[in-house]
Amino acid sequence: MPEPSTAAFDAEVARALRSLEADSAVPALDPLGDPAGAARALSAEGDGAPLLLRAAPELGAPQRDKDARFGPAPRDPVWLRIERGASALRLAPLRLAGAGRPRSGAAGAGGAAGAGEGAAEPRDAVRVEVTSAQGPCCTAPSCTRERTHVAAWLVLAPPPRSPAPPRAAAAQRLLVAEAQDLDPGRAEALVESVAAPLAAALCVPLVTARGTEPPGAIEPRPLPEPAPAPALTAAALARFAIRTEGELLVLRDHASQGPRGSATRNALIGAALLVAALALWIQVMRSASAGDSGIAIGVGSAAALLSLAGYAFLGVARFSSRYAARSAPVASFGPGRFVVAPWVSRTGAIDLRPEGRLGAAISAGEVHAVDVQPRGDRFAVEIDTDHGPIDALLTDREDVARYWRDAMDRAVASVRHPGGPSAKQRLRARSQAQQPAAAS
Repeated sequence: MPEPSTAAFDAEVARALRSLEADSAVPALDPLGDPAGAARALSAEGDGAPLLLRAAPELGAPQRDKDARFGPAPRDPVWLRIERGASALRLAPLRLAGAGRPRSGAAGAGGAAGAGEGAAEPRDAVRVEVTSAQGPCCTAPSCTRERTHVAAWLVLAPPPRSPAPPRAAAAQRLLVAEAQDLDPGRAEALVESVAAPLAAALCVPLVTARGTEPPGAIEPRPLPEPAPAPALTAAALARFAIRTEGELLVLRDHASQGPRGSATRNALIGAALLVAALALWIQVMRSASAGDSGIAIGVGSAAALLSLAGYAFLGVARFSSRYAARSAPVASFGPGRFVVAPWVSRTGAIDLRPEGRLGAAISAGEVHAVDVQPRGDRFAVEIDTDHGPIDALLTDREDVARYWRDAMDRAVASVRHPGGPSAKQRLRARSQAQQPAAAS
């Protein structure tokens, strides 16, 4: 049986899909996680059945807290129900808590509610636009290469009865595909292989750096290599999602409450420790009154330790209970490096410092492979590095693990500095080679 939190999340996802008249067991397209598979599905001749596609709302600005820099506050992905040949579509949030209302905190810490943060609603697609931006290859001071980030955005018309001012309501975009590469042409080709058939299916213009292609004259793009596995069902796809958040590519677990999930446990542990400490302090006073100074000192030391531990647990619980995001990051991928279980702010924004709960960031060049490994009756996505293997993701289903193994493998490749071993790797290899000689 799935754990309670996952079961509740699955029920919320099923409710959101029912609002679109879609079934959880139907395949869903996720161009952000599997661009090749989505491109081929969108380019294929349809049988008239609607397409279920997942996209990501636009995020706000990066955040700052004193001396720490964070990425933008996260937002849940959304579901789109598309019918070929029509610009009208239906949009629903990733999950619905019941009675057509989103879960608490649906607006997130990023501001007012936006696309996909209420009940399902009809929308009209206006165009698909492809944008590009330049960024550093890595953080090495000697590296002058630039990495190109290309993104495809689906621009939506305002809702028919939008309460927002016309100017604010008009600016609504959904991220549908993205890629980053040292070769701008390669990133552009991958993104346009999704953007072009999507625009054609919706009968809307495609806007690229080369100009605007009207709906009836969108040129077919070369398709990427075949996807290694069939598309996941909507229910299997829903839990994890990957997208850029500011300058980082982030994989999130949307079934996780993050630090908030341990707030109650930490509060109970802290309270129990303080109760035990109180009993010991009472014993200290009794021993001191009886003149047993040795017992008073010993018991007092234990009472002080329990008091400090209890206070620490309550402090952690207080911070955890204020965690506002509805997801937890699994891993983040930045220029030349990645972090498993990165630190976050109370809004769920990723801490941009190169470290996380498992230690410092690891160079993408030190990754040997990304594999799926069995862990009892579950499956882990394991990143094998020079520093040893790291379990980045754990799931009940092997097909889900393999899907996200492929996505994480592409993410590592997209941020890796090109070339051979780094100076640190050469030094480590030389040291390891000298150890047997020294031992003999």
